[in-house]
Amino acid sequence: MTRRPTLLRSGRRGGLLLETLIAIAIFVGVATFALGAVRDGIVAAERAKLRIVAVDLASSRIAAVEAGLISPYGSEDESSIELEVFEESPSPFRIEMEAEPSGFVGLVRVVVSVFEIDEFASSTGIDERRLARLVALVPDGLGATESETPLEASEGEVEAR
Repeated sequence: MTRRPTLLRSGRRGGLLLETLIAIAIFVGVATFALGAVRDGIVAAERAKLRIVAVDLASSRIAAVEAGLISPYGSEDESSIELEVFEESPSPFRIEMEAEPSGFVGLVRVVVSVFEIDEFASSTGIDERRLARLVALVPDGLGATESETPLEASEGEVEAR
């Protein structure tokens, strides 16, 4: 009978060690999951920051077209707009602008896309990722004048009545 309490006591010690190891394993698993979630959140925040900059670049390009600073159809002189004097490093973005006639007289449909250039992924073949794409209708400097737009023509007809 004296052996039986000894067996119970040694079994209890092994059980305590096993419970401690299981608790540590659970803690490590939860900590790994939490660190992964934090890392994913940081990556998502950086991606959102890049998209905000890309949308700002695209809207600036559309504003320049609306102001008449650049042609919606592009030109050879556009390179001077891309280069900024105060920029020390090259931009990680590439801007594409497409223009096509719209269904409205005197307006052009302009599509501006901003791509992120990834220098490290050039070996994989995928070196660019589109961050933003904005579409706008802007006045056509080459086409009809503003007085020929359908809106103003209809206003003139209302005033004549």
